[in-house]
Amino acid sequence: MNRLALLVTLLVLAAPSLAQRAPDTARPLPAERAWLEACVLSALAHPPRAAFGRCAWRIASTCQGDPGEGLLIARLPPTLPGRPLPAAACVQIEAALWQQQMERWLRELGLLAPAAQQEPLRRAQRAFMAFRDAGCAAERALAPPAEAMANEASCRLETTALRALDLKRLRDEMWLLIAAASVEGP
Repeated sequence: MNRLALLVTLLVLAAPSLAQRAPDTARPLPAERAWLEACVLSALAHPPRAAFGRCAWRIASTCQGDPGEGLLIARLPPTLPGRPLPAAACVQIEAALWQQQMERWLRELGLLAPAAQQEPLRRAQRAFMAFRDAGCAAERALAPPAEAMANEASCRLETTALRALDLKRLRDEMWLLIAAASVEGP
């Protein structure tokens, strides 16, 4: 009983300090997430490679304090809390954003895909993850020691972004197929 009382007392005393903890600056901010979604949305008419060219590396650059260019970058607040950060942290932040988008579009595609396509979709995603991890590990192994971690992080950001955009394209095509089928009727 005394241990339980001690544990409860410690938790009560620690709660205010835990609540006042500063936010983790190495996490994507809502404004960065919204910007990435807006960038991809504005590139809808373009194939995934074009959207990649317009949207990838922009969050990492502005996170480091670079002013950036273009209308969408201008819509980011001039100073975001906890920014600027070192390049490595900014690359991790943008890679996390692309990872989240990839998982979202994969989930949405899975909801739209017929049952017969579910397992091939899961197998393809597992194969992609293994390919990305092995390829990026090779980038790290082949790079000079001073650049190894940066090369691996760059590889992870780029391959994840391209896969995310490809899944988005597949999801959009599935929506179009469903829409066309609903117009044509049975």
